[in-house]
Amino acid sequence: MEWVLAVLKGLGYGLFLGIMSIGPTFFALIQMGMQGGKSAGLRMAFGIFLSDLLVALACFFGLAEFFITPEFQLGFSAFAAFGILFMGVRGVVVGYRRFLTNLHKPIDHKTNFFQGFFVNLLNPFVLILWVGILGAITVGHDSVTEDKYIILVEMLSILLTVFSLDLGKVYLSDYIGKKLNFRIYYHVSKYIGYVLIAIGVYYMYHFFKLLLPALK
Repeated sequence: MEWVLAVLKGLGYGLFLGIMSIGPTFFALIQMGMQGGKSAGLRMAFGIFLSDLLVALACFFGLAEFFITPEFQLGFSAFAAFGILFMGVRGVVVGYRRFLTNLHKPIDHKTNFFQGFFVNLLNPFVLILWVGILGAITVGHDSVTEDKYIILVEMLSILLTVFSLDLGKVYLSDYIGKKLNFRIYYHVSKYIGYVLIAIGVYYMYHFFKLLLPALK
């Protein structure tokens, strides 16, 4: 019965996270699904899934406390801010002709996977999120050591549920992409670039928020 409850709780957490989480990976996944189609979007979704799995296992095996230290958050926020800002600016400044050229270029299979993997890791709130998730799902268990398999099952249920929702986003974005003409898609792409810039600016704000107390 415990195993069934763990799976059901994982499904509930996963549905909530998949529906409510709107970050850099959400927009990057939608953009890739529209530009590269289902195959490119699926590879990116798999990269996102593996990066989530890596962070979740790192938290499970004892790195959760390290991820929330001010020193780590300070350095990682700066790294994430510059990375996301770079992606956003690159999407905004591209001209229409250059956009059409890029659109018709063959897409590197490895690039899709690693883009999903690293874009997700660039989000510092993914680390904080999994620290919180681990804390939430261990409530009611005697210890992580004694109930580790139950906790792992719940974590994997969360990951697989979020992954399934990401696959749905890929198929939806591929369908929408086929309905748009190039000019509309160009403006959608620029809009996603502006969103990524806004997220990068927020991460930069988070960085300075952590930096100022450290300088005093």
